[in-house]
Amino acid sequence: MTPTQRIAGSGIVAAMLLFSSCAPEDNTTGGRGCIDPLAVNYNASATENDGSCVIIPLKQNGMFFKFTATWCQPCGQWGMDAFNEVYQANKGKIVAFTVQTNDDLMNSRNQPTFEAFSTRWDYTGTPNFVVNNTLLNTNYYDAQSQINSITATTPTIGTGVHWTIGAGPNTGKINVNVYAKAFSALTGEYKMGVYIIAKKINAPQAGQSDPYEHHKVLLGFAGDDPWGETITTNGATADQVFHKGYVVPLESNWNPVDIEVISIIWKKNGSNWDFVNGTAN
Repeated sequence: MTPTQRIAGSGIVAAMLLFSSCAPEDNTTGGRGCIDPLAVNYNASATENDGSCVIIPLKQNGMFFKFTATWCQPCGQWGMDAFNEVYQANKGKIVAFTVQTNDDLMNSRNQPTFEAFSTRWDYTGTPNFVVNNTLLNTNYYDAQSQINSITATTPTIGTGVHWTIGAGPNTGKINVNVYAKAFSALTGEYKMGVYIIAKKINAPQAGQSDPYEHHKVLLGFAGDDPWGETITTNGATADQVFHKGYVVPLESNWNPVDIEVISIIWKKNGSNWDFVNGTAN
């Protein structure tokens, strides 16, 4: 996978709401841009495709992640095997990642995500697994049935991402444009979160010989809130599109070849944020 990503599928844009963006798409007259009319960022004035098109599919994905730690021996033994088993069985149908827990891979960029997620899902130890909006603790066997259940439903909203490693003044930074599209009328408050994932990273692991390869490690998030930015507080109309843009510094220990950028749509439920849909990896 190259440092340029897009989510593909089908859909027609009826309306678009553009929010302030640090990494806006080029919508100038003429020149390069997205020339696919099915894309949420279609630029009718563009004359040359620049590879930035984002087409959000009418597709419901699930979410699966693991609370883990480099100091946790079971995490690197059966815990990693369990995570990989569920991920491999559902590639393209789920957004999957691991959340570090006060260990050598935790830093100021991913610690707020651990704190937010561990409160939301009442984290009790490592390894612990979460599927969609349910904490499974160690019982990862229940993940498959819940993934099957959610992916069989009709989505209400979807999301897609285009990102690049910047050039010029943004050299060494990740330029991210993320979109959400409502497939039906919505009510309630929604956020759209953007997360930087390492597809693989070598780091010590308790009970394992070096080098040990960790998979799908959440490195950090874009913006100021681990849940993302609010895209609407009072719902949306069918076909309404939302856009956010970010410039994320590329840390010295992040390998651009092994990075992926995902987005997740959350909905306010009382004092919690519930998973709604996400980009599959």
